[in-house]
Amino acid sequence: MKRYFTVEEANRQLPIIEPLLISLQNIKQEIATKNGELKASKAALGQAAAPDAFFTEEAEIEFLLMQAHNLIAKVHELGAEIKNVDLGLIDFYTLVDGEEAYLCWKLGEPHQILYWHGLDEGFIGRKTISLLDDPSEF
Repeated sequence: MKRYFTVEEANRQLPIIEPLLISLQNIKQEIATKNGELKASKAALGQAAAPDAFFTEEAEIEFLLMQAHNLIAKVHELGAEIKNVDLGLIDFYTLVDGEEAYLCWKLGEPHQILYWHGLDEGFIGRKTISLLDDPSEF
């Protein structure tokens, strides 16, 4: 079920979500590194490798993927949508003048929602909350 947030409600989630996003970014980088190392090892050994020669490395990557999925699920449970892991970009559903929109936050910004955008506008279409006639309506 879709949940709509006020700015204040979304702001309360940010200190909880921020460390989850940072962990997710770290895990993503670790997965990329391990995948690269595994690919290089497989290329070096080629057909000479035993069938289970890379089991440990593959299991480590699988475990990291499970951790990443758990972090994503936690962020979703808090009501946010992850739009870009690398940027730490998340959105919360809201209503603006009765229309669905997103409250938008990016990792590194203060723990305060400063921007919103329409569902189809994306990050590039962000508008400041202060531009609204009545920002308290969120």
